Amino acid sequence: MKSFNSRFAHGLILALTLSGAVLGAERKLEKTAAPPPSAATLFGDKIIAKGKDVEVRQSQVDDMFITFKSNRAAMGERVSEAMRSKVEADILEKLIATQLLLGRATEADKTKGKEIGELFVAEQKKQMPSEESFNRQLISLGMTPEKFHAQILEQGVVNAVIDRELKIKVTVTEAQMKEFYEKNPGYFQEPELAKVRHVLIYTRDPATGQELLPDKKVEKQRLAQKVLTRAKAGEDFAWLAKEFSEDAASKNQGGEYTVARTKDNESRVPEFEGAAFSLGINQISELVTTRYGYHIIKVIEKVPVKQIDYAKVEGRIKETLVKEEVQKQLPTFVVSLKTEAGVEIVVPDKKK
Repeated sequence: MKSFNSRFAHGLILALTLSGAVLGAERKLEKTAAPPPSAATLFGDKIIAKGKDVEVRQSQVDDMFITFKSNRAAMGERVSEAMRSKVEADILEKLIATQLLLGRATEADKTKGKEIGELFVAEQKKQMPSEESFNRQLISLGMTPEKFHAQILEQGVVNAVIDRELKIKVTVTEAQMKEFYEKNPGYFQEPELAKVRHVLIYTRDPATGQELLPDKKVEKQRLAQKVLTRAKAGEDFAWLAKEFSEDAASKNQGGEYTVARTKDNESRVPEFEGAAFSLGINQISELVTTRYGYHIIKVIEKVPVKQIDYAKVEGRIKETLVKEEVQKQLPTFVVSLKTEAGVEIVVPDKKK
């Protein structure tokens, strides 16, 4: 299960993603320490990449690195210091590619990109109780509302350019789509679901992802145990969730949450998933401990796996195959743009 903050952070990461290599790399939790000074602070805000219509400064990389770390923290994770150079290198490449692609944007691209960006922002806001909550959440993730909005619109324009330059030229045949469907039946199943109500009592700060102090965690455990006792005694579970749950995304719906059974140990919160699928209908769990905190779970419905007909996923398959081909072509396309623009990476002279 993802907490409200982690779901919002995940949406932000998807919008401002650095690269598959960074997001898929091994991550480890580490003790919180004061962040080291940025390169821009130590050596001045120098230009670190330049070319025709391209200029990337150290501060831009630093800003995106801070945002990336804040996002991972909100999901209860840390980016180890050993990963920093890799993350920053990927950020730099993203910034270069973004500037090059923006330089090719037509007025139509800008219009389409704005529409894409505005739609994404609107979808993110729907997850929040209010505009004020939305803005507070952004700030906790290292972004101002204005900066978030600008970067999302910028990313929308970049996507529009990629669509026009590459996606529109990709052709996928009916035979390719059917072959993909037949070879990947597991992709086209509605997973087994457990519809639950739950109460979450955090043992981390939901805004920063930092673990609470031991005495605070003890208090949280006592509260969770009291709520569990009341639930087991037959009190209305939906009311208990509204009254005590700290999961802002579900508490106002009486703690309603749908869990999909994952495959191959892919669950981000296996303890929660395991408890949800081990319980019978209307059964209430004991305290379930995860990295987010203490959960109390009541199963209200289970839905078995269902295979989806080809006709219903034909469009999705086509989009997937087109995206795969675009992703194959994109690195070469960006390299050609970098060559055309004469882009060079400038290594800062740290002795100055």
